[in-house]
Amino acid sequence: MIGKDRKYCAPRSVAYPLQLLDVVVDRYAQGAYRRRTYGAINEVAPAILLMSSGHLGDALILSYTFPLIRQRYPNARIDVLAGSWCDPIWNDNPYINRVVHLDHVSTNRRAVSRWQKWRTFGKSTRLAIQTLRDTVYDYSIDIRFSAAPMHFVLPYLNVKRKIGYGTRGFGGLLDDEFFMPEGETHNFELILQLLRPLGIDTELRAVKPYFYHPVQTPEQLWARLDQSVPTHKPILICPESGAPVRMLSLDFWADLCGKLLRDNPNPLVFVGQTPFTTQLAEQVKQAFPADTERLIPAVGKLRLGDIASLSEQALAAFTLDSLPTHLCCLGCPTVSFQKNGQGIQFFPIGSQPTLVLHNHKLSESLVLDRPGLQGAYVTDFDASVADDAIHWFRSTVEPTNVARQL
Repeated sequence: MIGKDRKYCAPRSVAYPLQLLDVVVDRYAQGAYRRRTYGAINEVAPAILLMSSGHLGDALILSYTFPLIRQRYPNARIDVLAGSWCDPIWNDNPYINRVVHLDHVSTNRRAVSRWQKWRTFGKSTRLAIQTLRDTVYDYSIDIRFSAAPMHFVLPYLNVKRKIGYGTRGFGGLLDDEFFMPEGETHNFELILQLLRPLGIDTELRAVKPYFYHPVQTPEQLWARLDQSVPTHKPILICPESGAPVRMLSLDFWADLCGKLLRDNPNPLVFVGQTPFTTQLAEQVKQAFPADTERLIPAVGKLRLGDIASLSEQALAAFTLDSLPTHLCCLGCPTVSFQKNGQGIQFFPIGSQPTLVLHNHKLSESLVLDRPGLQGAYVTDFDASVADDAIHWFRSTVEPTNVARQL
C-alpha cells in the first residue's frame, strides 16, 4: 500500500492513480496548508459552505439538509457551491444565502464539446474562488462520494473545518475524512454522516423532504397545458430517464396506461421532455380513441415547479428512477420503476406513499426505513410488474379520492 490506507469508490484503474495523487496531496497538506488557522468555530451563527458537483436530483436531496442545519443553528449562514444547472432547485429556497457556480467538467451534461466543458470548468472555478474568498467559513461539506468532489478548491478558500469523503482523492485536504460503509446504504445516510461533526444527528426516517416552488392555482397550472381544469384529479405519467439503459418500452407504458384508463375516470398527463413521451401519448390515443380527451400531452410545457404543483393536485404518479420521481412523491402517491438503477442508494425520500419496483440485485432484501415506502425486487419489467403497480395503486389510493374534484 502506497501512502495512507484509503477505501476508494472507484475501479482499480482509477483507484491506483488516485492513490498516487493522494501521496502528493497528503505531503502538501502536512505543510503550511495544515498550519493555517482562522480562529474558533462560531457556535452561534456559523457560516457553512455546502458543495456538490451533482445534478438536479442531488441538489434536491442536499436541500433536505437545510432545515436540519437551521434547527441546530437557527442563525447559520448557508452558501452553496454547485453546478449552474442546479439553479432550478435552489430558486425561492429561503434557507440559502447565496449560490456560487462551479461547473465541474466530469458532471457537465450539456451538449457542448469536451474542450468547451474544460473551458467552462476552468473559468467557473476561478470565479468561484474569487467570490468565496470574501468569507471565512466555519464549515465546508462536500457531499460527493463518487466522481467529481470539489476538494481541490479548499486550499484557496478560508475554511476552519473541512468535511467530506476521501473516496475519490484529495482526502488529505479534509479535517474530517469519511469513507463508504460496508454494504448498500441510502445516499442521504451518507450525507447525514457528514453532518455529525456539526453536532447534527438525526435518522433518515425523521427527515422531512420538501421543494420550494411558487404556489399555483389549478386554473393557472392547467392554462400552461392549454386545458381547462378537469373534473377528476389527474394521474401523472413520467416515462423518461436521462439514461437510455433505464428506460422501459413503449409497450410497457401503453399497457399500464390502458389499465388506468379502463379502471378510472381520471385524465392521464404525459410529462416529459423528449419524443418518447409524445410517442407514448399517441400510441395510447390510437388504442383508446374514445378517451382522447382524457389523454393530455405535457411534453416540454412544464417547469420543475409546475411538476411539483401538478403532483400536489394529482391522484397519483407513475415514474422512472429520475427527478420526477423525487418531485412527485412529495405531492401524491407515487410508483417508481427502477430498471438498471443503483437500488436502495437512490430510492426516493417521499412524504407520500411510494412504491419502488426495481431489479437491483444487491437491494433485493433491503428495506429503507421511511414511513409509507414499499420496495419490491423484480427480475423483468413485464406485464406482471404493471399489474403489481396497479394493485398497489388501487389499495393505496382511497376509492373516494378517485372521483374527487380538484
